[in-house]
Amino acid sequence: MTPAQLNQILADRHPAARALLSPLGERAALPLGIPQQAAQAKDCLRKATIGEITDGAGNPLVLPSLAEHYVGLDLRRAFRYAPQPGQPELRTQWRRRIVEEGVVASLPVVTTGISHAISLCAELFTGPDRPLILGTPYWDNYDNLFTLHAGAPILTYSTYGDDGFYNIAGVKKVLAELEGPATIILNFPNNPTGYSLRTAEVEPLLQLLCAHPHPLCVLLDDAYAGLHYEADVYRRSLYSELVRRADPKKLLVCKADGATKELVFFGGRVGFLTFSADGPAGAALEEKAAALIRATISSGCAASQELVLEALKSPSLPAEVEKVRRILEGRYKALKAALIAEKIPFAPFNSGCFAMLYVQEDCELLRQRLIHEQSVGVIAVPQANALRIAFCSMEEEDIPDLVQRIGRVL
Repeated sequence: MTPAQLNQILADRHPAARALLSPLGERAALPLGIPQQAAQAKDCLRKATIGEITDGAGNPLVLPSLAEHYVGLDLRRAFRYAPQPGQPELRTQWRRRIVEEGVVASLPVVTTGISHAISLCAELFTGPDRPLILGTPYWDNYDNLFTLHAGAPILTYSTYGDDGFYNIAGVKKVLAELEGPATIILNFPNNPTGYSLRTAEVEPLLQLLCAHPHPLCVLLDDAYAGLHYEADVYRRSLYSELVRRADPKKLLVCKADGATKELVFFGGRVGFLTFSADGPAGAALEEKAAALIRATISSGCAASQELVLEALKSPSLPAEVEKVRRILEGRYKALKAALIAEKIPFAPFNSGCFAMLYVQEDCELLRQRLIHEQSVGVIAVPQANALRIAFCSMEEEDIPDLVQRIGRVL
């Protein structure tokens, strides 16, 4: 379809999505290019369309040195180009995994990692006159994806309120200052804080977002989905509850997630972007995202997609994922206990992969001292003058020693 046709579908069926589109988002549409022309000719007897080296019958001429490492995969799919929005079966399987029955959702678009999914949202819905709202401190790559890449201004509120828990009053204040379309990112479990909403905090936040009078894109960065360790934590994505209440005239919900953390497949670079729209509106947003993929990386890695698809089909996958979660829960408890024992102040954390320590001295200077004096590597968070500890990458038995070494410098 043409950009004008896609934009009209959104105007008719999802007015919020239409109002939120950036100038780039308005222009995005898949042209009748090589992949589309090849798809139209897929049933022809003689196919001389796509520039893939095959045997003439659609099978890739796979080098044995590569094929021997992909035993059990469908080499026809793993070694040929993936479609711009991703392998169709993988998209369907992932949708079943993340979306509850009866909840409106597009087919997920497969991206090259979760950062790519977030980048697509930045391109589609933000820009110099389309601000991004973030709780501070936030993941530093948001600056690159939204400010450097899309030119969007960032409006902030403190993630923690005066009571040390989620600052809903701060969200309300920054939303009240808006006069037009905007995007807000909700990242739970959070990077760098390791904080997730408690169940009691969910309802007030949902009411606030759904009552906002201007077009709003709520981007759920669910990169660390499922990594929860306390009983009072809200353990599901906000997607389903938010979409059930969302007025498509005012609110678009986007969900960015992937195999990176959920399936512990960091090198696979398989992410997903899902929109709170189905039917023609969902298809229009999928095409716009696919057009941006075509305009940058052309298509994602087919072999990684095939590996994720096979994993999703495995009946043992839930138990395998839970085993990893329990390992991280042990590390989480060990870290919290060690910080308390050493009397080191920390920001509230209850999930994910990280904990954050507020410090009195300059955090970057402390980071350097930890490297050179204690052989300890952590991340400086200048936004909060804090240090981030990634307990996900440490053995549980090594965590007390880590904290003791940090304590010597603090």
